[in-house]
Amino acid sequence: MLQNDELLEQIGYLQRANRFWKGLAFALGAALVLFLVLGTLVGFSIFFHAEERRLAEEAAMRQAVQQELLARQAAEKAVQRARQEAEQARKEAEKRKVQP
Repeated sequence: MLQNDELLEQIGYLQRANRFWKGLAFALGAALVLFLVLGTLVGFSIFFHAEERRLAEEAAMRQAVQQELLARQAAEKAVQRARQEAEQARKEAEKRKVQP
């Protein structure tokens, strides 16, 4: 009878230990899954934020190039207009010299 009591006590102890390790394994597994899910979400968030920033920078570069092109065109028109005005002024000055 004493041996049976010792064996039953041993069985109870082993069952409690088994439940403890199963609970610990479950908790660590859940923590691992949570870590992986959160890590994946953070990774995607960082990736998409970087992609969005890259696209914004590309758009800003395209806009800057467009603005530069418009400024060059305006400068070329201004130079052309100044040349025309200078040519017209020169012709008028020549006409005044010819008409004494």
